[in-house]
Amino acid sequence: MICNQLVLWSALSIALGLEIRGDIIRGTPCIKRHHQLFCPTAGNKYPLDDIELFIDENKALIRRMYGEFETSTEYGPPGQEVYESDRAKRRADSSGARGSGARGAGGADGFSYDSRERRQAFPGNTTADDGKVDACQSKVEIVTPYWAANSAGKIRAIVNTQHFEQAIHQEVCSKVQTNRCNADCGCEQKYKWHRLLAYDPDNDCKGIFMDWFLFPSCCVCRCNPLGTSNNQRNQQQSNSRHRGS
Repeated sequence: MICNQLVLWSALSIALGLEIRGDIIRGTPCIKRHHQLFCPTAGNKYPLDDIELFIDENKALIRRMYGEFETSTEYGPPGQEVYESDRAKRRADSSGARGSGARGAGGADGFSYDSRERRQAFPGNTTADDGKVDACQSKVEIVTPYWAANSAGKIRAIVNTQHFEQAIHQEVCSKVQTNRCNADCGCEQKYKWHRLLAYDPDNDCKGIFMDWFLFPSCCVCRCNPLGTSNNQRNQQQSNSRHRGS
């Protein structure tokens, strides 16, 4: 089974022109990349029929939940900003924040679309064209996830159907250091929490619900505090690369 998955991923990487690195997640057509699942396809275990049946039987409820991505901001995500080097701290903090996230439906971090009527479009590049360049090199991706790990580390199916599409805009670091971000500074991946409509294939009774998922947001140049050695910085970057692979 693992061999078949390796062959499949190799074929996908060639077909899509991608350099895919990460741990294969058994049971899904996904690998773990940047602390989240990367799935170019839904796979044959994606519960599309169950999701569409629940949507068909609960149209009013789904419309209310779907619209709350744009209108409700009462509750915030487990953590507003997460850096690669802060992952250990985030794991400690998110356990307490998860409770507040489960109290109600809210957040405006999950970008939502309707195939018949676009409800919310991604903003364009709002940066003024003043000739300046970023200190760090990165690539921008727009992904429509089918599977993702929530704030508790549980794998959930993300609702992405013909009429209910959810997409994530993310910017991923290309290099650890550049000519403008080096020495005691380094390019570090920043993450952001998104609240998305999800489905638990192991518990049909839960139906469709909202859950928190962490995705890459942007690449920033961060520097050591005064007095921190370059060796310490290099060790932190090495540990970050190892955890993100």
